[in-house]
Amino acid sequence: MTLQCAILWDLDGVIVDSGDLHHRSWEMILGEYGLEFPYNIFQKSFGSNNDTVLEMVLGRKPDNGWKKVVSFRKEEWFCQHIHGGLKLLPGAIEWLQWFEDKGIPQAIASSAPMENITLSLEEFHLSNFFQAIISGNRIVGKPDPKVFLRAAAALETPAEKCIVIEDTVHGMQGAFAGGMCCIAVATTFPISEFTSATISLNRLTDLTESQILDLINS
Repeated sequence: MTLQCAILWDLDGVIVDSGDLHHRSWEMILGEYGLEFPYNIFQKSFGSNNDTVLEMVLGRKPDNGWKKVVSFRKEEWFCQHIHGGLKLLPGAIEWLQWFEDKGIPQAIASSAPMENITLSLEEFHLSNFFQAIISGNRIVGKPDPKVFLRAAAALETPAEKCIVIEDTVHGMQGAFAGGMCCIAVATTFPISEFTSATISLNRLTDLTESQILDLINS
């Protein structure tokens, strides 16, 4: 029996452990411009699109031309180091397979550029799990729900039937703003930040089938 819902996955911090590689890529490129990228700023910005990250670093909106150059160089460096630079997070592959076995459509709804998403999925041969891949890099970032709403539309699933799996507070807020429920995984932020999540977990391995089935049937 096919369960009537859809799963919208964030990528970084949920499926793949890419935090260290993202931090190093920003440090490398911003350092060439004499800019520091402290880890506390990185943590606050993780999961945001590049425009938001650069605004946080500068404390203002950057010049558009400079922003494009820096963003391109950061992503180029990141993509060049994806092979061998990422790890699968515990529980991700098992839940991807479980949802597929149940006939539940799945999509990526990530703030990352499309090339990053594609290469990250290819690194672990995960692309076939997804019926849609949506990048929020060129649209307004989370907590705006646009990336989630586009993913829901691509799967032809009403927002209220979508379950978002996220690791950031902005992502959780974006899910709620889109009328969706949210499973929050505390891989990036402390679990205490996710008291309002539909389900909050330390790791995806803590999620149970009964929790998912209750959520789908609620």
